[in-house]
Amino acid sequence: MADSLISPENHTALWAFIAGGTAIAIWLEQSYRWAARLSGPVLALLIAMVLSNTRVMPGASAAYDFVGDWLVPLAIPLLLFRANLREIILTGGRVFAVFHLSAIGTVIGTALAVWMLRSRIGSPETEQAAGMMAGSYIGGGVNFMAIKTSFDVPESIANPLIVADNFVMAGMFVVMLAAAASRWFREHYPHPHSVDASTDKESNPAAEHWSPKNISLLDVAKSFAFAFGVLAMAEVGTGIMQSIFGDSEDASVPIRLLGILFTNKFVLITAVSLVLATVLAKPFSTINGPEELGAYLLMIFLFTLGLPADLLSVLTQAPLFFVFCAIIAGTNLLFTLAAGKILKLNLEEMIVAVNANLGGAPSAAAVAVSAGWPRLVVPGLLAGIWGYVIGTPIGILVMELLQK
Repeated sequence: MADSLISPENHTALWAFIAGGTAIAIWLEQSYRWAARLSGPVLALLIAMVLSNTRVMPGASAAYDFVGDWLVPLAIPLLLFRANLREIILTGGRVFAVFHLSAIGTVIGTALAVWMLRSRIGSPETEQAAGMMAGSYIGGGVNFMAIKTSFDVPESIANPLIVADNFVMAGMFVVMLAAAASRWFREHYPHPHSVDASTDKESNPAAEHWSPKNISLLDVAKSFAFAFGVLAMAEVGTGIMQSIFGDSEDASVPIRLLGILFTNKFVLITAVSLVLATVLAKPFSTINGPEELGAYLLMIFLFTLGLPADLLSVLTQAPLFFVFCAIIAGTNLLFTLAAGKILKLNLEEMIVAVNANLGGAPSAAAVAVSAGWPRLVVPGLLAGIWGYVIGTPIGILVMELLQK
């Protein structure tokens, strides 16, 4: 690969482009409906790929390591700041229950994708892709990165996969909005939320979701104090768990799997965040800004994922990963709709739950806003947050079981 315009050693200039490119992706998503449909993560990936493939930015630099080492771990507790388990269960209601049904669809779809494509993609690449996508299509990008880091998945697998992941999710968002407005689906499924729904064709769901809030300097300080405190407690917990489980290679399968989960840094970060967010829910409710801070760090991460993605490599490797992701996402949706037909579930709740799985909390809120279902915005958000909690351990278990 030819030398880039910006040297890999020029960290200041590289971070100026990372921050600027991320800001452009967010601005486009919140300014234009077409960009909101495409989604900020996809835009960030595309901008980064253009910059790296035109040799403006290098595909690799030590400057990018900071993202995986610090920003992604910090993003997890910030995104889970509102993960009050009591509120998720009580307020999430039916959407919370349907979310778990949809999560089963993700696991079934992952198994189906592995069965269909293992001979074409190869091993261990298929197992690695399965673990990351099981986590991502139950939680989100932060779960994808947690599993990638836990298993040292090479960039040659992760980069084309994350491109395929985000494009498939963008396509699924459009498909599900079309299904919500479809006469056929409304004839075959209960749709109480759509009866009085009024959609504003000029509205932008991304801009509405991230509308301005009163955020003080103290809010920012408290948010980062919480995030760094969680990382410190998780690090201590990792050492304790390693001493408890020790070498579990000779242990039974359940004990070995528990050892893998409880000694994983990202699982412990998630667990500590969940406990603190539940116990301290009342004082935390007065703090504004952690979701915005966490979402920004996640967008930075997604931008840097696009930088090593050589376009030729993506074009030659991504087609199979597009199929892989499409099988998982499609199975999730079909399984949820089929089970929902039997259980007589509401169409709107199923669509929001599937979005919470495949795209995370922001996507679930965006589809509820865009479709005109205001009563499902909060349940969708809470279900998506819960996906961040369970996505990483499920993805790790999927990868471990497939590698046996």
